[in-house]
Amino acid sequence: MNGKALAVPELPEVHTITSDLKKTVLGFNIVSLNAQAGYKISGEPSLVKDSEIRDIRRVAKNILVETDEYTVLIHLAMTGRVLLLDKQEKGTNWVRAVFYLQKNAINKVMVFSDMRMFGKVAVLDKSEVEKLTQKYGPEPINTDLDTKTFLEVLKQKNTIIKNALLDQSIVAGLGNIYATEALFLSGIHPETPTKDIDYQSAEKLLTAARSVLNEGIEKRGSTLPDKMYVDIFGRPGKYQESFKIYMKSKCPTCFSEVQHIKIQGRGTYFCPECQQKKTGYNPSAQKELF
Repeated sequence: MNGKALAVPELPEVHTITSDLKKTVLGFNIVSLNAQAGYKISGEPSLVKDSEIRDIRRVAKNILVETDEYTVLIHLAMTGRVLLLDKQEKGTNWVRAVFYLQKNAINKVMVFSDMRMFGKVAVLDKSEVEKLTQKYGPEPINTDLDTKTFLEVLKQKNTIIKNALLDQSIVAGLGNIYATEALFLSGIHPETPTKDIDYQSAEKLLTAARSVLNEGIEKRGSTLPDKMYVDIFGRPGKYQESFKIYMKSKCPTCFSEVQHIKIQGRGTYFCPECQQKKTGYNPSAQKELF
């Protein structure tokens, strides 16, 4: 395994955080939302002061903390974390924003930490939330998404299938890890042009994407050797123990040597035997053999 890989939170990780927050802080009042020195919260934090948290939901890879009038958006980007504490602890690293919460006599502190500061905390009004939701394509875990529609959205752009899966305007929620796993399970080479994806391939890919995302949710996300992703209680996920191809050196099916390529700067693992490339396609990615 390549210990240098960086886990970027994807749908299962964001789902886990959202679900846990909904179970623990729904109905709490936001006493205050404060940015730490050197960090800026987009929008006006005072708009949610003394507001009750009415709902917490996920849109793609965004966490939405909703009050009656306004919504606080949290996007984890590469290294973001949301931690729930009984009080603010000095040992918590990279804290960028702090939610002070209260319900009856119970006090909680919810912190957003972000080592690389690519994440985002923003206060949105209803129109901005509506605009946000319209940015994203369908999610594979949505059982209303059928193969015909999935194939249609994949063919919206003339690109390769790995790029299409990572484009949130085409398919929402998938990131590098789960897209890599889904392509392996469906036997599709990551550099296959979207125009060459047929109905049967799309059906296999949709089934595989649902499978890996749902398993990722069940196992509370993936935590790589960087230990960056944890849930709101500071606990790692366990889906990394079930990786089939990601960060592997041998294919679990045919035992061929796994290949590793860069696609738009992202490491992609695949089996050259189980995921054979269409003849005549000339990849722009540079291959590295692990």
